[in-house]
Order: sequence, then C-alpha cells, then structure tokens
Amino acid sequence: MNTRHVIELSPSGKTFETGDELLLDAMLASGLAVPFSCRRGACGSCKVVVAAGEYRAKRLAPDAPAPCYPLAANEMLLCQSHACTDMRLEIPGWSLDTPALVVGAQVIGKRALGPDVIELMLKPDTPLKVRAGQYLKFHLADGDTRCFSVANLPTEEEGRLVFQIRRVRGGYFSEGVLDGLAVGARMQLEGPFGACTWQDDDAAPVVLFATGTGYAGIKPILLTALKRNVEVTLYWGGAQSTDFYDGAFLDESMLEHPRFRWHSVRSSEGRVQEVALSHGHHWEATQVYACGNGPMLSQVRAHCVEAGLPSHRFVAEAFVASGRSSAQAVSLSFDPIWEKVGPRYSLDGMLAAREKSIRALAAIASRLTVGMTTGEALEMAAQQLTAMGASHTWHPTYIRFGPDTIRPSREGVDRQRKLRASDIVVVDLGPVWDGYEGDYGDTFIFGELPLHLACRTALHEVFDETRQAWLRGLTGRELYDFAEQSAVSKGWRLARNLAGHRLADFPHALFESKELADLEIPPSEMAWVLEIQLCHPTEPVGGFFEDMLMLQA
Repeated sequence: MNTRHVIELSPSGKTFETGDELLLDAMLASGLAVPFSCRRGACGSCKVVVAAGEYRAKRLAPDAPAPCYPLAANEMLLCQSHACTDMRLEIPGWSLDTPALVVGAQVIGKRALGPDVIELMLKPDTPLKVRAGQYLKFHLADGDTRCFSVANLPTEEEGRLVFQIRRVRGGYFSEGVLDGLAVGARMQLEGPFGACTWQDDDAAPVVLFATGTGYAGIKPILLTALKRNVEVTLYWGGAQSTDFYDGAFLDESMLEHPRFRWHSVRSSEGRVQEVALSHGHHWEATQVYACGNGPMLSQVRAHCVEAGLPSHRFVAEAFVASGRSSAQAVSLSFDPIWEKVGPRYSLDGMLAAREKSIRALAAIASRLTVGMTTGEALEMAAQQLTAMGASHTWHPTYIRFGPDTIRPSREGVDRQRKLRASDIVVVDLGPVWDGYEGDYGDTFIFGELPLHLACRTALHEVFDETRQAWLRGLTGRELYDFAEQSAVSKGWRLARNLAGHRLADFPHALFESKELADLEIPPSEMAWVLEIQLCHPTEPVGGFFEDMLMLQA
C-alpha cells in the first residue's frame, strides 16, 4: 500500500501530499511553484530546510554520480529525496505565490523640491522588495509606461515609495498626469527593475556620480553607504544652483558622517568626472555608481577606467526623458509551445539579470589567482554571487582550469587542480537575480601562450558569426550546424553536447527544457542562450562563451 504523507510548507501553511515519488515531483504535480533546475542534485535550486519530519535519499544507479551540492545538516534537495513521514519544510528566499510585479498604489504625498522637481510619495498595496538603486514603471491610462527611480529605502519607511520627478515642459506625464495626482489618487506600478544596485562591498570606498534627477537613483545607494559607514563621495552635476534640490540633506549628512563628502558641479565649471579625477581617488580599489543619460555615463566610465578603475567596479543606470527603455521598443512574439514564459517575465527583468551576470563574471574573474584550486575558485564564486544579491543558482557554477576546459559542464573536474601562471580558464555562471535567470560564461587567459590566445579569438569569432546567422532566420538546429562549420574552418572542434537552452523568469524548467540545437524554429530573442564550446583537435585546450540571443548585444 502506498502510504501518503502530508507536507507543510512554512510559513505559508500550504500543504501537498506525497507517496513514494520524489518530493519535487509531488510538489510540481500539486501545482505549487517550486524552484528547481537540474534534477541531478548539482545546482541547489530545490534546496529546502527540514523543520520537522523524516526523509530518505533517492536510490542511485551503481554508475550514477552522487549529488554534489553541499548541504547543511538540516537541508535536503527536493529532487533527491522521498518523504518517510509527514514533514514541514521551508524554502529559503522563495515565495510560493508568484511575486506580483504589478501592484496598485495610493498617493500619500506630493511636494515641490525645487522649481521643476516634484517629490511624489506612494504607498503600495503590497510591499515591494526594492534594492537600493532600482526603479519602477508607472502604468498610465493610455497603456504607456514611465520609469522612475525609487529615491528612498522603502524597507526602512514602512514600504513607502519616494520618487523625484522633473517637470518637463509639454511632457505628457509631468504636466498631463503628475499635476492631476492628488493625495488619495491611485496608480499602478510594476517592478522593481534595474541592475544598478548596491554591491554589498563595505570595504571599498565609494564614488557616486549623478546628473539632474539621476540623483534619485543614486540617493538610496548613498543612504546605504552612510548606514554602513563606508567612505563615500558624491559628484552631482547640474546647470544651476536650484538643480541641487537635496543640498540641505547632503550638507547635514556631511556633518553627521565624517566619511562623506559631496560636490555640486555646475556645467559651466566642468564635468563631474573631471572634478572627481582631480581629487586623487584611489581608483584601483574604488566602487563607482553612476546614474544619468547615456553619453554622460559613457564619458564617466571611460575616464574612470583610464584612471585605473577595474571595469567591473563601474555600476550604472542610464535613463531617458520619455521613460521608455530600449527593451520596451522590442516587439517579441514567443512560440506558444517552445518559448513559454512565466507570469513575471519582462524584458527589463531579463536585461537586468544579464547585466548583473556580466558584472559578476568580471568580478569573479578578477579574483582568480595563480595557485588557487578549482574548489577554492568555486567557493569564492559562490561568495561573490551571494554578496552581489543572487538568491539562487539555477545551474551550478562551472570553473575549469587548463585541461579541464575541454570537459563538458556535467562532467566532474579535479577540484584540487591549481591555476597555473600560463593557463586557460572557463567560468560559467547561472545566477538568479530578483526572480530572473542570468546566464553568462567566458574564457580567460593567464599568460601569453599562442594556442590559448588563438582559442579565445576563434571562440568569439564563432559566436559572433553564429549570432549573425541567427539574424538571418536560421532555426536552432541550423544555428549549431553553422557553428560547427565555422569552428572547423578555424581549426577547432565544436562540442555539440553544449547545445544552448531556454532562459526566462525562474525557473524556466517549469515551462520548457528543450535544447536550442534541437529547435526546429528560429529562436526568439530574449528567450534562448547560445552556448559555444570549442576544443582543440589534438591538444587539451578548450574555450567557452555564452550569452542570451539579442538583437543588440
């Protein structure tokens, strides 16, 4: 007789029943949205805390590899476990109710901060978990949207949301909508979005750049730095004195926090980056955040990197006056069978996850040191992802040194292998950021061995050529046939076992797990990852690069 057990999920109180099947299968069959990905015990996505009850591990075939994800004594993996009794489980960092990105909100205050800047205060019906530096979309009656940075730390103000909005003459929102908003009026919000968020590094001195109301996106990061007693300097650019509408608060903060300085920079006096560079910051060890228009950000980044700032320590958010992002201009039409997405899916969320994954990869690569073992590198990468705000990894982090770079991702490696002074390294990340899957991987060279350099060059050429072929309308299967020919023409072998995959709001495995190389239709952008792994025909040298398929990467 198949004994049934009742499993309670804390703190929601929701329950489901299970018999002899795996707990993950029982949860999915009951209709509960549960995080999972690999089903092999490797990624840790389905990790839970056992609060009460007993379970047994899945029986493995004699030749099957044992689950390798490290667990605490009170943790288990749903994909590897069967219940033996009634149980109570907790899923850290996960809501069983799909987090609603669209919420209603009520206007609770509005006041002028300056001649053309309005502060709007809203109370959402459902509290939003907004990270310092993120923004929200305002849904308008005509179906359009506007994006505004959250200018406070909502968790410290009972969920209240503060926005600083510049009045634009003739602007549809600032004159046609904002003027008519009175206390008690209702708004519809979506979010949060954005990857220009606090990087959780309390040791590095911080330099902040903002122009105009770009300050609104920078202020929560400033508040976080002040709270953590981090050395922080703000450069705020504007055309006239009234543009520095929060000057009184900043002056008071300098008196209260000896490690804080701010500088108003009028456009007639120079540019914010020019003033900052004259102040002798130690750019090699500095963390920079910037918010402003695109050209301003490009100039600030170029000057800071030239002065010694590591590129991954430049975190920025560009804004445009209309509130429309480039992602919103993209028209997507997903295949209803092979390209399903979840209710959270949005272009902004996917782009933010990609951006944070790219930054995380750069940060991890910068911390790789000669003599480090693969195991030590994996531990460092896990710490870095957690520090940057990743809630899960939807696939394990893969780091390969030297000869291990020719191994497929699911094949084990020597965790004691040490990084050599002349080595080739592959890093592949699959973090989850604010409910969205990121996936980015690349190859790094230590030393100057010609074969290693040739591998990386060929790798990126094959990827770029294959992406261009995708723009011509090739199917997924045709893409990998093309990539194979491209690799051979350059003297390398394409590893077909890495064949691309879906990407969506987490977990995409709920919707579809088909490989890109098996897809018989042209893949849509923002839904698939193109993976390219090259191996030398005779030498133990390989390289790997992957990125989400996008019209403009």
